[in-house]
Amino acid sequence: MRFQIIRMNQHTFVIPAYKESPYLELCIQNLLAQTVKSNIIITTSTPNKYILDLASKYNLPYFINEGSAKGIAADWNFALSKSITPLITIAHQDDIYLPNFTETVLNSITSKGKDVLIAFTNYQDLILSELRGFSLNHVVKKILLFPFMLKNNIESVFLKKIVLAFGDPIGCPTVTFNLTKLKSFSFSNNYDCILDWFAWYELAAQKGSFLYINQSLLLHRIHTGSETTNSIENGKRKTEEKAMYSLIWGKHLAKLFSTAYTIGHKQNKV
Repeated sequence: MRFQIIRMNQHTFVIPAYKESPYLELCIQNLLAQTVKSNIIITTSTPNKYILDLASKYNLPYFINEGSAKGIAADWNFALSKSITPLITIAHQDDIYLPNFTETVLNSITSKGKDVLIAFTNYQDLILSELRGFSLNHVVKKILLFPFMLKNNIESVFLKKIVLAFGDPIGCPTVTFNLTKLKSFSFSNNYDCILDWFAWYELAAQKGSFLYINQSLLLHRIHTGSETTNSIENGKRKTEEKAMYSLIWGKHLAKLFSTAYTIGHKQNKV
């Protein structure tokens, strides 16, 4: 049996649990099964017996967000506020974190020094319990991440922004935040769908590096009840993406880039 390392003083997983996800318990289980042990906390703005029972079953700290602000940004900001360590991963309740996620991420951050702002990994899509093979989305994201193929730890503001200029290739569930460098960071309440893209673009202007770990350490579940699927179907994601392109490129080019980028959304639906 492999020796399980404990780094409780370094890293925390916070799960912002929402309503009654049928995948929440599996998420908890694969966080507990990591080869490197870290803290696990559950937060929620939709308290219910289902979440409370799971927190009790696995003896996990449980916090209710009773603030007046609502939405994904408020949930994620509350999750960040509950971290008790310098490094935190906001664990998405529907996704599967592979056993060596924590170990690989922490070793990679340690090897690159204290200037890392965020570290993120590669991932695979999971549809109806099956791994997806070829994906246009992943091809596009690989192209956008090309600067990281030359150097996996990028400090240049220009290069960090170029990676994000044509789309968002950073898988939000894979991101680990270095709070020692991000003391004033928070997600914007102005967005519901692309708040992560906007956050990375803001962070790109700061001193410090983005670290890319080119290993698939997470399985991202695509299902009919996901927020991503809902935002695509109701058109909200397209509207917000167009606003983001306008911010980066101006309104004249925004429509062109937005139309091209949304072609790939068909692959984010079951």
